[in-house]
Amino acid sequence: MITHRLGTKMQPEPPVRFYKTIAITFLVLTIVLLAIVVFFTSKKATITIVANTDNKNVNLAIDINAGGNQSIKGVVTSTIFSWSEKFYPTSNKSIDGVAGGEVIIYNDSVIPQPLVATTRLLTADGILFRLSEGVTVPANDSVAVKIYADKSGVSGDISPVAFTIPGLDSNRQQYIYAKSKIAMSGGLKKVGVLTSDDLQVAKNSFALKIQLAYQNSIKENLPKDLKSLDNVLTAIAGIVESDTKVGDQTDGFTLSGSSTIAMVFYDKKDLQSLVSKDISSKVDGSLEKILSVGNNLQVSLSNYNLVNQTARLSVYQDVLVTLDVDGNKLSASNFFNKSKDEIQRYVMGLSHVVGVDIKFSPSWMRKAPSVADKIKVTVKNVK
Repeated sequence: MITHRLGTKMQPEPPVRFYKTIAITFLVLTIVLLAIVVFFTSKKATITIVANTDNKNVNLAIDINAGGNQSIKGVVTSTIFSWSEKFYPTSNKSIDGVAGGEVIIYNDSVIPQPLVATTRLLTADGILFRLSEGVTVPANDSVAVKIYADKSGVSGDISPVAFTIPGLDSNRQQYIYAKSKIAMSGGLKKVGVLTSDDLQVAKNSFALKIQLAYQNSIKENLPKDLKSLDNVLTAIAGIVESDTKVGDQTDGFTLSGSSTIAMVFYDKKDLQSLVSKDISSKVDGSLEKILSVGNNLQVSLSNYNLVNQTARLSVYQDVLVTLDVDGNKLSASNFFNKSKDEIQRYVMGLSHVVGVDIKFSPSWMRKAPSVADKIKVTVKNVK
């Protein structure tokens, strides 16, 4: 019997070149893929916008107790108020006057001290003053009295000082003496001629003075329910008279008169709510933001009706606005896949914009990325 050996035919091994090709192909694909990833992740767009600020003024007519959307509750009242105010001519010259003021006379003895009018009071520098009227200074006490300079002129305008009373004997002068706490004045006076222009300017000012005087006079006397409210008033002047005639020489003249004072009390929060609503209607929330609101809300009284208890207030408020980088119109989605020219045209068409600088990274990019995180928008404000 003849035996045959069963042999197994071996498969040929793949050539090294084959594996090398696969490795190189894989490496190339990896590099290409990495380059694509780097390209898309490194794409950036920086948009810097230069914007100016703008005032949007609020001018409202707000009614008191009239009903409607532009009305708030309030109290409307009026009264007659009398007042006097001193004014001065614009053209004047200096002349000698008689200085005067007030001193306190002290009596450190146990005996009252009577002093007659014109009693002399002398400073250490030899400047002489006299009592304007007689007085008795109680024992161990003091009194305030008026004095005037013995001679006219600026020499009597002295600072606070101590006085002796030379009419008393030297021993008594140790216990009876005087001191001033404020400076003496009036030694140099300015006088002028009252003109018709001076008088007219004074009358115009008098209307404002009487309003301020009335406001100050009622601060402590307002009912409790009105003290918590803001108020606005106007004065309708009656007859105003001067104590000096046009053409007379004077160092000052006094106007006196009465005015009808109309006053409106209102809750400032209610008023501010209407103002804020109007501001919101004028600001484009998708594009603008408020930089500041004027500190002083200006309120004046336009007209009033005492019978119906109604009035109208004129309200003015300054509001400073500019471009809002967080507004919808500047969100990154507005710039996706847009060229520099397209972005520039879009941005320059927005309010407040005065310039724009656009940078792409890498620099050879032609369009902005389509990923919000890769687009940075900043706003720089200029005045």
